[in-house]
Amino acid sequence: MTMTISHPILEKLKQSDINPEITNAALDTIEKSSFPTRKTEDWKYTRVNKILKKEYIQKEALDNFNPSDFIDESLGAINVFVVNGHYSTTLSDTNTIDGLFIEKISKNNINYNTITDSDANIFSAINTAYANEGLSISVQKNTKIKQPIHIININTENQVFANPRTLIVVEQSSELEVVQTLISPNAANTFTNALTEVFVKENAKCTFTKIENEGENSALISSEYVKQLNDSTFQINTITKRQDFVRNGLNIAVDGQNCSTYLNGAYAPINGEHIDNHTRVDHIQPNCMSSEIYKGVLNDKSTGVFNGKVIVHVDAQKIEAYQKNNNVLISDNATMNAKPELEIFADDVKCSHGTTTGQFDEEAIFYLQARGISKKTAKEMLIEAFMDEVYNEIENELVRDFVKKF
Repeated sequence: MTMTISHPILEKLKQSDINPEITNAALDTIEKSSFPTRKTEDWKYTRVNKILKKEYIQKEALDNFNPSDFIDESLGAINVFVVNGHYSTTLSDTNTIDGLFIEKISKNNINYNTITDSDANIFSAINTAYANEGLSISVQKNTKIKQPIHIININTENQVFANPRTLIVVEQSSELEVVQTLISPNAANTFTNALTEVFVKENAKCTFTKIENEGENSALISSEYVKQLNDSTFQINTITKRQDFVRNGLNIAVDGQNCSTYLNGAYAPINGEHIDNHTRVDHIQPNCMSSEIYKGVLNDKSTGVFNGKVIVHVDAQKIEAYQKNNNVLISDNATMNAKPELEIFADDVKCSHGTTTGQFDEEAIFYLQARGISKKTAKEMLIEAFMDEVYNEIENELVRDFVKKF
């Protein structure tokens, strides 16, 4: 069945053929939904009208660029290209590691769209309805993948509307590290609506580092949905470099005991950039811990949003959950909106949250200047030291160095 969608931004898009039944359900959701406004609680600080008023086009996975220009050999990674929202088998490395499977979602869609909220979130529904040639990465039981997988999401044309879809499954007692970069080096007025599902099975470990660097005149809505089972570990590091508009929506369901969950984020918007980080951790089972550290440095007329929510469900006892958001404003015109939240429905827990927004320590700047360091360099040193708390959470030194190069 082919449905006609009334939203102008979607009229010229090709519908997904990954799973027709799921596609039609998503199309139905879109038709019944409206885009969020400032009156929508979760979007009160972020206006989407600016990006929805533009005209976009859908492009195929063009190979009109040199892929080696975007590969960093120091990572020692398996490089996978997603171009204009499409997984490119021709540009990507051929995998030869036993127990690791990199393929189209259409070949491995058992878990596809089972943990998203695409029946309620219009942007998740749009991705589900229009994602094509999605990427699936799976690791079989008892397999440790030593090389990171580097997913290079690249837009190559102006006004591209890309809907990259990624499915990651780490089976029991396995390990996987994924690095994702989102870039549009020679394209303007792009809109990337990315969605990733991650399954971390019993006693498995998954580390996911995301670097957002699409540049000026780019819009990004990035949604991650994660499910953890018993004794699993999941870490996500969200590093926002140059991005005109970002909305990160991170949703983690900790549905097993003895799980560890780490969320780290760093952002430094300039000019009029807008960076919105929304996180949600649902502690469903007892005896787990989660730690969340987000830090921002805001300059010029930029704006930032941090809304972190931790929910401890009924009977989820012995939970330790910590949440911290610290920000520095280095311009009188920058704005930060912070809203950490805890919802606790169990009585034997250790939970805390906090947020601070301030300015540079002038005494520290004076101290450095007194030792012959210029004011500009002194500020740069303080920013680096401030952000290092987040960067140092990245365990893999090669990945940490790679992040700092941007």
